[in-house]
Amino acid sequence: MESQSNSWMNVSLSAAVVSAGSFISRIVGLLRDVLIASLLGAGPIADALIVAFRIPNLFRKLFAEGSLSSAVTATVTRVREAEGEARAASLVRTCFLWTVGIFSLLLVLAEYGSKTLARVLAPGLSMSSAVFAHADALLQMSLPYFVCIGLVALLSGVLHSRKQFNAPALAPLVLNCTLVLGAGIAWLCSLPVAETLCISLVLGGVFQVLLQLMSLRDGSLWWGDWKLHDHHAVALGKNVVPTVLSGAVFQLSVVLVTMLASFQPKGTIAKLYFADRLVQFPLGLIGVAIGVAVLPALSSLAVSNDKQKYGEVLSSAVQFTLFLSLPAAVGLYVLAYPVFQLFFERGAFSALDAAMASSMLQAFTLGLPAFSMTRPLLSGYYARQNSRIPLLAGGCNLVIAVFLGALFMQFWGGAGLAFAVSCGGWVNCILLYILLRKEGLLAQLSKWNLVYVLMSLGVGFICWRMLPFGIAGLLSIPVLALGYIIFLYIGRSPDARLLFLMVLKKGRNVSN
Repeated sequence: MESQSNSWMNVSLSAAVVSAGSFISRIVGLLRDVLIASLLGAGPIADALIVAFRIPNLFRKLFAEGSLSSAVTATVTRVREAEGEARAASLVRTCFLWTVGIFSLLLVLAEYGSKTLARVLAPGLSMSSAVFAHADALLQMSLPYFVCIGLVALLSGVLHSRKQFNAPALAPLVLNCTLVLGAGIAWLCSLPVAETLCISLVLGGVFQVLLQLMSLRDGSLWWGDWKLHDHHAVALGKNVVPTVLSGAVFQLSVVLVTMLASFQPKGTIAKLYFADRLVQFPLGLIGVAIGVAVLPALSSLAVSNDKQKYGEVLSSAVQFTLFLSLPAAVGLYVLAYPVFQLFFERGAFSALDAAMASSMLQAFTLGLPAFSMTRPLLSGYYARQNSRIPLLAGGCNLVIAVFLGALFMQFWGGAGLAFAVSCGGWVNCILLYILLRKEGLLAQLSKWNLVYVLMSLGVGFICWRMLPFGIAGLLSIPVLALGYIIFLYIGRSPDARLLFLMVLKKGRNVSN
């Protein structure tokens, strides 16, 4: 039991590193979105920019921040554990060559077919419209970022396999800082905002790659034979497509409902984008961070075939995710409109835009616990190189999201589309959980979850009652969040006690 506790403590500390980097990045990303909303509002130019950004953003979520990185982490870890560091380094060099070649080819194909991509992303826009032409031009400017995405994904996966999380965690921050700088330059110099942001996106990608390379200066990794064929690379390549598709179901769901949103009134695409960006904030801090941190540990346990310890670590990861995501979901639901008022309601972004976007955010938050738990659950499959079940569960998710989205948008507009994504997310999460339980790799969820639900609802109710007090009400929210943790700690919640130990251990490391 002590060994399991130490393993999960190490994972949770790694998750804290990823979460800290994600937190800073999301803050800067929020500033970026506030600038875009202020400069462009939720009108046709914003729609064109967001359509253009959908493909690069989707590929970034698919690869650099998602499942390609996870697949690389699992494969390199297994090779290192079984065959040694030199063999793993040879595999990395082979993957580097293939990554540059494949993503360069994707870039050429995407540039050639940019109009088709824009049409697929926004089928409701007329091809003769100015918005469509603008979206196509912006998409062409953004596409060189493709090559950077592939390299960041590969290099981040290698760093994760070495349990080095700092540089990958800071990569999104580098990108967001570059975009904020670009928006600021566009505003100060009266440059076209959308075009300047597209150029900034590509430059940010270059900076991301350089950051990862600086963290992999180890000569033994790059000095050696550079060969195109490696049977481990072939196995990784065969596993990449199902892994990527299953790991990016949430992003794919948002892309699909964005296509449906193009049939809604102008500005719906932009509002849906801003709501998605806000729900990504807690998702990145909780679900993604824990999923990334737990994968190397699970991959090592899969090689040693320690099924009991594997199940204990995975169960702890899922349970801890739920402990954090439940209050986050309730809090963000209650605060949806005040958040949009505080950060977005200025310039070209009106009060009506804020009200409509907040309803979409509330619909997204209903699925936040599911989106978050899915990340460590997927790691439970990826560590054993099982991508078939996640792919099937993800397929069910997408079908439900599209079907319900087409139905719900008739009644609730953009909020109906967001709610459809949440419904699909819960189906995906439940399927992954049930099938892992059947394999004996996941313990039954703790009875503490009922306490977490009730406590989260109680904190949410108090937040709602405090909202009329303005700034004083908003300032009470951190106090309530701390009260949630302290109350559960006193009540001997294992997750609250783990969080306390993490903070204590981090504090000791900093002081030393």
